[in-house]
Amino acid sequence: MPKSIDEILNDPQLNEILDRLETNKKSKKVLNVNPDIKKFMEIVEWVKENGHEPVAAEYGSNERKLYSRLKGIRKRHSDDELAEYDPEHLLIKEAIPEYKTLKDKIDLNKKYDTLDDILNDDLGIFDKLEIDKDLENKLHDTSKLKRKITVSTSNRARPKKIANFAPYERMFKKIQADLASGRRKLVRFKNYEIEEDRFYVLRGQLIYIDTIGDTFDANNNDRYKKKDARVHIIYENGTESMPLRNGLAASLYGSSKESNVKGMMVTDRLDSEVEIKNDDIVTGYIYVLKSLSNNSQISSIKNLYKIGFTTGSIEKRIANAENESTYLYAPVKEVMQFKVINLKAESLETAIHHALAQYQLDVDILGPNGRKIKPKEWFVVDLDTISEIVNEIVAKLQIG
Repeated sequence: MPKSIDEILNDPQLNEILDRLETNKKSKKVLNVNPDIKKFMEIVEWVKENGHEPVAAEYGSNERKLYSRLKGIRKRHSDDELAEYDPEHLLIKEAIPEYKTLKDKIDLNKKYDTLDDILNDDLGIFDKLEIDKDLENKLHDTSKLKRKITVSTSNRARPKKIANFAPYERMFKKIQADLASGRRKLVRFKNYEIEEDRFYVLRGQLIYIDTIGDTFDANNNDRYKKKDARVHIIYENGTESMPLRNGLAASLYGSSKESNVKGMMVTDRLDSEVEIKNDDIVTGYIYVLKSLSNNSQISSIKNLYKIGFTTGSIEKRIANAENESTYLYAPVKEVMQFKVINLKAESLETAIHHALAQYQLDVDILGPNGRKIKPKEWFVVDLDTISEIVNEIVAKLQIG
């Protein structure tokens, strides 16, 4: 039996919301309680307690969850829908052009040029536009990606700079380190589900699936109805976007006309010792050395390290260091090494030296034989920076 108005007004959940707003419960007449009200009020209470809007804070934190929730509510509601519950003025009304018909909103005579145009569509065209059977069946056809639809570039969900990238940046660095060490692997994206809190490689760039929104019907064709959702993506370059999940899956699957290269998925971390498979080849080692020289010109330089490579044993490579100019005619100590798998170690060393060029030691040192030495592979840089750069380069080379 339907509830009476009095029963609705006396509902505990509604009372709690109305009490927070200090409204008169008895005079409030609510015929249909929006489920977003309670969620929105949690955000309002948080803002009152903290004095600012929630931002994309540390992964897993309550603030980050509220930040994502607020973004979703702003997209689903105009100001007047939740305005009476918004004493902090959190709802932002964006200028939306008015259209009399869907045809005015979409130019059906033009085409998408790439899957990215579909992926970045922010008008929800496929949410409400009825598509014919043939077009629906070819949604993931790599040879039929052009659609007879175009949208204003101002309305596409193009990647934009993220407000607080720091917590995500730390996550990306950890993933790069795991990829470089082999504790995570890259596998070709096949018919996988796109999941929250997982990393993928899209067009040569690491991406992180932050959140997946509510599922909705992708079109109004009952016979060929598909489910879809908006996905909050964080890119390793510090940008974010909100594409449709089905479009993202198609792009990862390699259905883009711009590039038919399939995307990849980053596996979970392998906490046990990394196992080298039969088809893996250890091509060498990148090593980091510290000089044990008594020469004050050398010993006085803090964070001075040599970075090199060898295809054999590092111990054998540096055994005669005190007699070689490349080691500044002095013994050295190994402080760090990176095993190189399935990559050309010499090319990797060159890439690392190029990335560290700004830290290269630029002095002439007098050797024990009286000749001047101009070191080429010595760098004045801390070990953390070396590790980050090596991990990033190895990860990039693996991603391709």
